[in-house]
Amino acid sequence: MRSGTDHAGAPAPAFLDTAEQQGVSPELLVPYLALTRRRLAEGSPEEDLAGVVDLFARPRPAGPTTA
Repeated sequence: MRSGTDHAGAPAPAFLDTAEQQGVSPELLVPYLALTRRRLAEGSPEEDLAGVVDLFARPRPAGPTTA
C-alpha cells in the first residue's frame, strides 16, 4: 500500500489507495494528479483545483510531435 505524499506534496498515493479501496477506477485521478504536480511545480504549494483548471486556459508548452 502506498502512503504519504508524492514529490510535489500532493497526496497522490492516498487518493489512489482510496480509489482502489472503494473499487473506483483511477482513470480520471491519474491525469488530474499529473496536472496538480505540474501546477505545484509552476506555482505555490497552496494551489487548489482552480489553479489546475487554469492549465486548460493557456497553451501547453511545445513538445515532440507524433505522426
